[in-house]
Amino acid sequence: MFKESIIDILILASRYAFVLFIFIFLWSGYRAVFFEKEKDIGEFTDKIYGQRTMIILTHVLGFVILMMTSKDAEQIKEIMKLSAFGLLFIILFMIFTSLIYKKSDPIIWNSMLFLMVVGLIMLERIDHNLAQKQIIWFLAGSFLMILIPLVFKIIPRFEAFKYVYLIIGWIFIISPFILGKERYGAYNWIYIGDFAFQPSEIVKFLFIFYLASALRVYDSLKDLILPTLMAGGYVLVLVLQRDLGGALIFFLTFLIMVYVRTSSSLLFFAGLGGASLASMLAYKLFSHVRVRVQAWLNPWREIDTKGYQITQSLFAIGTWGWLGSGLTAGYPKHIPVVESDFIFSAICEEFGNLFSIGIILIFLFIILRGTMITLNCNRIFYSLLGMGAISLIAIQTFLIIGGVIKLIPLTGVTLPFVSYGGSSVVVSIMIMGILQWIQSFNETREEVAE
Repeated sequence: MFKESIIDILILASRYAFVLFIFIFLWSGYRAVFFEKEKDIGEFTDKIYGQRTMIILTHVLGFVILMMTSKDAEQIKEIMKLSAFGLLFIILFMIFTSLIYKKSDPIIWNSMLFLMVVGLIMLERIDHNLAQKQIIWFLAGSFLMILIPLVFKIIPRFEAFKYVYLIIGWIFIISPFILGKERYGAYNWIYIGDFAFQPSEIVKFLFIFYLASALRVYDSLKDLILPTLMAGGYVLVLVLQRDLGGALIFFLTFLIMVYVRTSSSLLFFAGLGGASLASMLAYKLFSHVRVRVQAWLNPWREIDTKGYQITQSLFAIGTWGWLGSGLTAGYPKHIPVVESDFIFSAICEEFGNLFSIGIILIFLFIILRGTMITLNCNRIFYSLLGMGAISLIAIQTFLIIGGVIKLIPLTGVTLPFVSYGGSSVVVSIMIMGILQWIQSFNETREEVAE
């Protein structure tokens, strides 16, 4: 009884500790930006290490609570192993990114790593097996990301392979029609034994490479015809596969990249207008679109069927207030697909809404820093590629957080770096590798110029 009381006190106290950790992390990042502008390298480095300390403290405290609240000795041992492995991954990630991505942005690395740590803690809370698999996906994505500078060094002109990206992209995007199986109502999954992946995640990578290559040369509107048709084709295929989130991500990424290249507000708003008309048409033609919209408009009407997911999400977000129930004290498993689509709701429930606002601010850090990287790039192809990369992360984040808080209809995408998912996690990490390589390229060019 005494032991249980101590654990309860620790859980309640940890709510304040987690909020403090994320606040210090964000404040250190803000101060690091300030000292970077002042060219105070010493203070900048101190703030970066301050952020890294908060990452490690969050990881350690999270797993200590998970171990203390477990009553199975074998399970405690497994959690301890995963905790140690996760801590080793954090340290090695920090070391290798600093060595291989010279002159990259440490604030982005730290932000990405903090999100991955929170996701791993939450997945261990939900399902130990998923957490074990997630760390493997982290390793796979990080390994491929580390290869990116080497590949760019060997092949310096990736813009020359425009049609290669296009052809391979089409092969992947239509493959679910032949090999795919239904999962969560969408036909965009391929199974190879026990391994499942979404071809559209791989196509994201190819898509931004294709658009950056195609839009690199822009003289008149006719240069936009083929990219527009190809992007429209991708969106149509994804709608037919019932992957509404993927369709929106592809379309909005295309629209942003076109706007960045052409600076035409008319084209941008014309695209939004066309998308609005297409959405109304899709609502009339496709029953699954109507189901999503109706569940969004009034989930309480069919709370036990179509509206069950979103109402459970809202209960989780609204029940425990600013500080949450405390890690392990909530009921995240009551939310369907909590490990992927609704992991943000689970974080709100157990870590609290203040902490969850901090998560959103960390994503904003990544988006703003990434946007600055692309704006500072003098090479058009890399600038467009970077804008495509940061657009994918920004749009996907908005769609999933907006969906779970009922701001927009649910679209069935994952929260980058946080949600469980093989192909999604690997591609998100690689996308950040592309962005950081562009930052390294920018800094190296500036040094050479000086």
